[in-house]
Amino acid sequence: MEYREDLNIPNVACPPAGAVPARLTVYRLVNNVPIMVEDIWSYRTLYPSKIFKDECIARACSVFTDSRELKELRKIPNFKGKKMVVIDIMEKDGVLLGTPSKVHKSHISWWISKEFNLTTVKEAS
Repeated sequence: MEYREDLNIPNVACPPAGAVPARLTVYRLVNNVPIMVEDIWSYRTLYPSKIFKDECIARACSVFTDSRELKELRKIPNFKGKKMVVIDIMEKDGVLLGTPSKVHKSHISWWISKEFNLTTVKEAS
């Protein structure tokens, strides 16, 4: 599979071995509807000089399986005014790995393939 991001990290398997292609409906906060490619950029692309604890995760796109978590996120100043979209991910669209935290239990890291079609993303109701 070919990915949108450069995943060549010295001495690191990226995506990790546990990441798998899957059919899954996920949610993401974005600036634009219809979405633009910059709405799904990774933290590595957004912050090219920053040092991350996990470089591979930094090259993934954060999505959530529970839209309620994003409704809560929109209360934080950095996320106010963002729109929620629903993405029906197919196996060809990349690989997924559950990366939950104490606060965001439905968080998933998504390494997006070059096959992913932005036009399939819809605004969540």
